[in-house]
Amino acid sequence: MDGTEYADRMILALRAKYEEDQTKDQNVEEEIVVGARKLPLYRDMLFEGKCSILLPDTMTDMGETEKAVVYRNAKRPQIVKTDREAGISMTFSLAPVEEIPESISLQRDRIRSDMKKIWKQNVFYDQGEIRAEGFPVAWMDYRAFCLDSSLYCLLFLFPVEGKMVLGNFHCGFPQYDIWKPAVLKLLATVRRTEPE
Repeated sequence: MDGTEYADRMILALRAKYEEDQTKDQNVEEEIVVGARKLPLYRDMLFEGKCSILLPDTMTDMGETEKAVVYRNAKRPQIVKTDREAGISMTFSLAPVEEIPESISLQRDRIRSDMKKIWKQNVFYDQGEIRAEGFPVAWMDYRAFCLDSSLYCLLFLFPVEGKMVLGNFHCGFPQYDIWKPAVLKLLATVRRTEPE
């Protein structure tokens, strides 16, 4: 890599960091900034209206056939939203639990501990909790390795009507720095519908 190419990359990286800093406190309602792009949002109802989240309008439902090819396990996610062009997906599964833990973060910590035992090759990074509308959404992120590449994954969970929503955002690892801040903002838009 020559000096000019290196300088160009540095300028682009600094420009992207500046854009991210400018949108750090951005209120997410109609659009979200991802890297240098502004993506319009829509509210997607999940699990027959039990909850909803704002998602980029480029994300659509993955068909059942494609879901079976991509997620080969029989216990594949119930809902998969994807943007094939951007190479991102977000999955949602509604799982019954014996009891909702006092702290959703404790549940996340148990999952993280179990994952570390099973997938020793994964590299675990941050973890945290975001306040959605009156309830916490716990999250953690990690790098998972595939045959010829690696994925950035941001796993999240929150309670809904005595069950647990387990979600996962994933993209190619080189894209994590533009998607992580955006996904964390989207998680703050989760809403639960109270049963009548």
